[in-house]
Amino acid sequence: MLRTIEKALNIVTTPLSRLLRHVAGILLLLMTAIVVAQVLFRYVFNIPLSWTDESSRFLMIYMTYLCLPFVYLADKNIAMTFLTEILEKKAPRVYSFLLLLGHISAMLVFSVWITFGWNFFQTGSVMADSLPIPMYYVYIMPPVMMAVTMLYAVQKSIASIRGMLGDFEDVSKTSQTAEMLESNKPVEDSDDTEQLELKPAA
Repeated sequence: MLRTIEKALNIVTTPLSRLLRHVAGILLLLMTAIVVAQVLFRYVFNIPLSWTDESSRFLMIYMTYLCLPFVYLADKNIAMTFLTEILEKKAPRVYSFLLLLGHISAMLVFSVWITFGWNFFQTGSVMADSLPIPMYYVYIMPPVMMAVTMLYAVQKSIASIRGMLGDFEDVSKTSQTAEMLESNKPVEDSDDTEQLELKPAA
């Protein structure tokens, strides 16, 4: 049952991570171009542009939150792993329990962030200082992406519960997903691989 739910979630979360990363990459290129233009017009042409600073800041906010689901799914956040690696090998069920506590804590933080983010979004009727857009477009990103990332936390929590029960198989293929998203290569079908391994040698 837990495996089925986790696989169903993974069908949604993996391609979504890839899409969001691609969009974030495009925004990063756009932000870089704007910053370069800002420096060029300010220090070369002596014609400072009023909108570049604010637009690059907004793009950075979008880029950061769009990458958050992938970072959570693929465990790419900054961490000190020398203790967790030892614990994972020596006491994997305890390690899974601690992971579950971490995911539950993350979901609580996300819930608070969503609540305050939504309240802040409701104050976004004011216009940006140098761009002809209301601040709604900026304030909506944190609560929306926190809600999306919570879906990933649920998926990781299910994996942790399975680990506590002694099922340590990487159903979500997290490591392969990270490699796929970084190299743009398709993930191999683990079911086919398992069937090949189970066939007796001739």
